[in-house]
Amino acid sequence: MNKLFLATGISLSLILTSCGGDKPIEETAENVTPETVVDTTPVTVNEETKFKFDFAIANIPSPVASINELSNWGVDYNNTFLVDAKKSITASLEFNKAVILGIYNIDMAYAMINNRGEDVLKYMKTVLTTSDALGLKGAVDQMVGKRAENNLSNKDSLLSILDEIFTKSDSYLRTNERVYTASAVFAGSWVESLNLTCKITESVTDAATKEKAYKHLWDQRFYLKNLTELLNDYKDKKECVALNDELKKIHTEIDAIKDPKDMKEEQFKSISEKIYTLRNNLIK
Repeated sequence: MNKLFLATGISLSLILTSCGGDKPIEETAENVTPETVVDTTPVTVNEETKFKFDFAIANIPSPVASINELSNWGVDYNNTFLVDAKKSITASLEFNKAVILGIYNIDMAYAMINNRGEDVLKYMKTVLTTSDALGLKGAVDQMVGKRAENNLSNKDSLLSILDEIFTKSDSYLRTNERVYTASAVFAGSWVESLNLTCKITESVTDAATKEKAYKHLWDQRFYLKNLTELLNDYKDKKECVALNDELKKIHTEIDAIKDPKDMKEEQFKSISEKIYTLRNNLIK
């Protein structure tokens, strides 16, 4: 099943090596593999809540996979599409920090897919800091270990590892609060995935590729519905309700188009503007 992309626990030296550039840094198992951290948090998660989370995530494709698909559209890498890696994030609520973490994860994945090691490192710093603040880094460290060390020269393998660095039911999701945080990270990842989909689509000039891009956006209606249904369980969390209301508006507008070939330029613009506004409000 697809799992929630929480954070990349891979060290900065691993990322430097995997993303090209200068001579690879030699590492040994002793200085790459992180110490094992045992999570002793008591398991108090509501089983119904956990089941709904697992079901929703199992039926939503990984946002990293979606970003990987965009790399085949022939549009050059453009880091102006991304959140400024040096931007100071002032969010105080854990939910908002988790959403922003999801956004940074996707920006970092976009840079990695395009072999932009310098940009990956910029985003890595914020990802690691935010992950640690949310208590996620230890869980990720346990999942990486020698797998990353053994796949340094294979970008596809590293992306696969990144794609699997999601919360596992038997490790991180021990409390209802953690399930809520995980849901927020995933929501942020999908918002940024939609943002990049629209930004890259705007840059497409080939008619056939533009048609493919419109269909890709149209297909997101299925996954947006699953995501909004997951977030519906948090009606008592006003910050989550506010985000979900905006996602529902985007879903409604996409879903109103019965065939991707019927999507007009003005409809795409209306949908993309809603996505841009939501994403920009989340990173204020």
